[in-house]
Amino acid sequence: MSISAKALLSRDLRAQLADDSSLGVGNLLRRAIEVNPHPDAPFLESGRPLINSDGEEQTEFSLVDIDRLVQSWAVWYLEQGVRPRDRVAVFFQDSFAYSIHVHALARIGAIAVLLNSNVTKETALALARQTGPIGLYIDRARLDRIDGDVGMLDDLRWIQLVEELPAPPSAALPEEARFKHVDDDPVVILYSSGTTGLPKPIIHSHASLAAGPRWRLVNFTERPGSLMMAAQPQSHVGAIVYALYAVVAATPIVPLYDPTGPELVSAIVRYRPTMVLAFAHAYSDLAALDVPEGALDSVEGWISLADAVHEAHMKEILRRRSKGLPEATFYDRFGSSELGWGLMVQRRSLSTERSDRRMGTPDSLAEFAVLREDGTKAATGEFGLIGVKTPTVTLGYWGDPDLTYRSQLGGYWLSGDVGYQDENGTYFHVDRVVDMIETDSGIGYSVLMEEVLLAEVLDILDCAVVAGKHHGRTVPVAVITTSGEAGDPDEILRAANAALRSTGHPELALLEVVATDDDLPVGFTGKVLKSRLRHKYRSLEQYLAESDGKSLATSISPQDSRELLPT
Repeated sequence: MSISAKALLSRDLRAQLADDSSLGVGNLLRRAIEVNPHPDAPFLESGRPLINSDGEEQTEFSLVDIDRLVQSWAVWYLEQGVRPRDRVAVFFQDSFAYSIHVHALARIGAIAVLLNSNVTKETALALARQTGPIGLYIDRARLDRIDGDVGMLDDLRWIQLVEELPAPPSAALPEEARFKHVDDDPVVILYSSGTTGLPKPIIHSHASLAAGPRWRLVNFTERPGSLMMAAQPQSHVGAIVYALYAVVAATPIVPLYDPTGPELVSAIVRYRPTMVLAFAHAYSDLAALDVPEGALDSVEGWISLADAVHEAHMKEILRRRSKGLPEATFYDRFGSSELGWGLMVQRRSLSTERSDRRMGTPDSLAEFAVLREDGTKAATGEFGLIGVKTPTVTLGYWGDPDLTYRSQLGGYWLSGDVGYQDENGTYFHVDRVVDMIETDSGIGYSVLMEEVLLAEVLDILDCAVVAGKHHGRTVPVAVITTSGEAGDPDEILRAANAALRSTGHPELALLEVVATDDDLPVGFTGKVLKSRLRHKYRSLEQYLAESDGKSLATSISPQDSRELLPT
């Protein structure tokens, strides 16, 4: 048996489901089975095997297979005393099982709290305390990670180990036990990446997570032979919503897990996907790899969602396709956990001209605006806060009304980004609000500066630009990795500052070449933790005084830094 497009819905049936205003997470699987002519045809292949209700490993699933497992888990949760609005945390090895538990808990009106497989003990406990789950479904490795401190979870009534119950026995959920959702009923709590501090508990509803899939049903049709690979953390909103879309449309999909670059290459060679959805770290890893000829040839399109994939990395990946084949396309989508969907897209290929941080124009299910801090709309070309109106947006942050209201302005949800709109209506992204670098010579937009450095300085393989402090004054610092043999940091700094100067950006005060992950800290989703780097470079005078053994260059003289001292 192998997955196929046999169950893929026709255009008419897709339109019928998209037109169903009651369609949401709580009933999406059931409605998909009711409408689909071939609900028993396998269309989904899990990157890691799941245990089914017969106690056997299974990787290939039809709608009926998924529903059988979902119903069994829903009945089991009811038997544990889980009721509507109760939260249950799930925390185990990264796999499609996260989606199974979202469906199962939503069926009975409960709320799944999805803890990323890679979070640390401190983060896992803090997130659980924020949301107050009554139950915890967890594997042994992760329980060992937090064991000894579970007692601080005051609302917790039970813990179930994955190893002791990989799946419940087969059971059918009675009709009277099925919860009848309305649009704003919460169904899941997911988490932001934590790059600005503790990850935020993002609430999504019955309707918000289904709004993107409903839109895609009538605005996109898969080509014959297409296969999507969702190579993201399966607890992340991107993986959850694409799995929801795959279920409702029965489009062939491989929900993988969050891979390293080499793991992504191996998975592509194995499954031969035509479309790949992954995080920025996987793409930057992939761009740096020596990939065997033809290994990526099956991929016609690469998709990112809001992780600031740099154009230099995109073009390097696109160049890996064998000559003689049609060009692949990189779909650089703007979205976030809060926004619940990729809401605009910029297509890039080897034929497109470089266009730093171009986001494109919004899809029809979203309205964007660039806002000033008083809520008025910015003028054309004026930098401001990016705001979004869309049915896919979060309900807010669990237990944090202050942050929820601070994230809204002028009737829009603030994405946390800075950007502008040009005279053609095209949007551009320049930075995260918290990452802007306010120097004496003007504001440095770190993501835009990184784009310039990666495009213009060939020695730089990857980089992060952050704010450092020197005698109390804010200056830009770049942390870079290099390709091949390490170059001369002084020469790289000169080239970097020449590129930044020519494009109107503040120049770097310090450039450090690093070789280990410890020097370029990343969070549980693979994003660089710029907050930690800002802490590291909070006192450059001290850092430079203790620079023995470090590969760095600076425009600051340790003996004479008068040009950076207050006047």
